[in-house]
This record gives sequence, structure tokens and C-alpha cells, in this order.
Amino acid sequence: MTKETPTTVSFGVDATLGFEAGQFVLLRPNAALPWRAYSFSRAPGQPLRLTVRRVENGKVSTHLTTQLMTGDRLEVKGPYGQFVLPAIVTRGLFIAGGSGITPFLSWLHTLDGRGWPFPITLIVGNRNASEQILKAELDALQAKSGGKLSCVHVTDDREGPLTRELLTRLVASLEAPSFMAMCGPQPMMDNAREVVSARFPGVAVLEEKFSASVDAVGDGPGTTLELVQDGKVKPFDVKPGEHVLAAARRAGYELPSGCEMGACGACRVKLQSGDIQVPADACLSEKELQDGYRLICVGKARGPARFESAP
Repeated sequence: MTKETPTTVSFGVDATLGFEAGQFVLLRPNAALPWRAYSFSRAPGQPLRLTVRRVENGKVSTHLTTQLMTGDRLEVKGPYGQFVLPAIVTRGLFIAGGSGITPFLSWLHTLDGRGWPFPITLIVGNRNASEQILKAELDALQAKSGGKLSCVHVTDDREGPLTRELLTRLVASLEAPSFMAMCGPQPMMDNAREVVSARFPGVAVLEEKFSASVDAVGDGPGTTLELVQDGKVKPFDVKPGEHVLAAARRAGYELPSGCEMGACGACRVKLQSGDIQVPADACLSEKELQDGYRLICVGKARGPARFESAP
């Protein structure tokens, strides 16, 4: 166990697990705690390492950063996620906020092993210098890259947060990337997407969600969905804008779930009738969508529907 910052620790995992750089696992210390998603911060083939920042009121992150002891057992599922490097990149722009640096570390260690096949600019935002996660490791990777990796460190107390204005200044002099990736708080990613897309029209963009999706529940009449479970049809009401999984829980129904970000597929269901709308970045293939599969952690009702669990 290594304390990286006042709120962040890294720890090794004694296990064998195949994964692609940038992927995550679902983890919980025990059955009394919920599953949470954490990315590996080393490359495949290196000793497994997870880096976790404590989240305010976060039960799992608090346990992992303050109570985890050498020899403790953890429940792990995965790997999951589509935050992986494309096969062809000629120039990369990576933007990370806080613990959003972890999947990028996995990428950078992988690219170091490949001899740095393309140039990269990495912009990293943190609250202050004491909260810069694994900065010494990033500095070492930059030094090894022979000029291929350029790290730009920004802190809220010095330059300010990664606003549209600051990001505009930071990317103004950059050469056009063929690929941009970002991971961090949603406001930062919204800013980065807008700025980079305006500065470099047509650039390929990959996003990794930093936190669970939040329901934007509205007023007014909802709709009724039907869950087919254990041979029974179980109806429940869904409020306007409410995610189906949240509504099912509110009705007292237990359904499989995992990351609750639409990234792992643990909450997958199959429609029998009607439809449930899911975001375009949910981890479902076109064929799965055509075959009636949906993810209810981020899915919203489009009128009455009937479905069954299909993990």
C-alpha cells in the first residue's frame, strides 16, 4: 500500500487478470459494500496496481484508502470498458482530471513498452500540488520518452480549474492531434470536448466517464414498466427522466448492477416489448441493440415496456 497523496493510495493486487490498457474492474471489499469501478494504473503484463482517490461520503473509496490492509481479500469482476487505444494514432492529446489520470498511466506504460510510437500532449488538472497523483511517475515516463511525451500540469490554486478559457489557451499552439481522449469530472470533459472539437474539427474523441450517471428526475406523469422475473410480471412506475434501475430499486426489486455508468454491462436486460433509450456511449454493440438488449443503469423509458434480466 502506497500513499500517493493525502486522499489517494495505490495498492498491488495478487491475482492473474488479462486486460487491455485503460480498462477497469468492479471491486468491493465485502458484500456489505457496493461495487465500484477502478482503472488499472499500470500496463498489462506489469504487476497489477489500482490507484484510488477517496471520494467524499464514498463508502468503498474510504474503506480502500483508510482501512485496507495487506492480505485483505477483495471481490473483483471484470475487466470492463472501451477506453482503449485505437489501432492507429499519429498524434495524441490526452486530458485528465484528478484520479482520471489512472487509465492514462496504463496507456503510457504500454506506449513506453512500444517505444513511444507517436507524440502525445498530456494535460493533467488537480486541485493543488499535494493532490497530483503519481506525478513523479509521469515525470519519469516523460523523461524516458525522448520528447514524445509532453506533460502539462495545471492546479486549481495556481492556474485555476480546466475551464473553457484555460483549455483554449493550452491547446492554442498545439499541432492537430489525430486522437483526443479524456477522463475526469464531467464539467471538465464537457469543457474539453467543446474546446478541442472547435480547435481541431473532425478529431476522433474518446471519453471515459469519471462518475456514475445521475438521474435528472422531472415532474409530471411517468410510465409503467414491467419486469419479468422468476416467472412473474412485476410492474413498477418510472418518473420522467428517471433511470430504469433507480425506479426498479425504488419499487423494491433487486436487479444485477455494476459500475452504474453504462460501461460494464452488468445490468443488461432484454426487451420483450416497448423500448428503453440508452446513451450512444453505452457498452452495447449495434447487434445487441438490434436484438433488444439495453442497460437499465443509464436507460430511460420511452413509454411502456416489458423486459427481463439478461446479464
